[in-house]
Amino acid sequence: MEGICPKTPKCPLFNDNLLLIKKSSDVYKALYCNSEEKYKQCKRYIVSEKIGECADFVMPNSAYTLEEIIEKMKEQGLI
Repeated sequence: MEGICPKTPKCPLFNDNLLLIKKSSDVYKALYCNSEEKYKQCKRYIVSEKIGECADFVMPNSAYTLEEIIEKMKEQGLI
């Protein structure tokens, strides 16, 4: 399986290790991972580019800002 997003090899969402419902993962993959236009808008991609990793609570279309995600990750001891 290969996506356009360069983060797909290690992304738990792309590799079906994050959501219980595979159909939901498939929708995210179609909308973000496999889309040249949208993968750079994926919050998981943005967070990973900024700090090198991304928490499992972050979905591609998360309403949290980058700063809020980083703060929440700090609060949870993830970074």
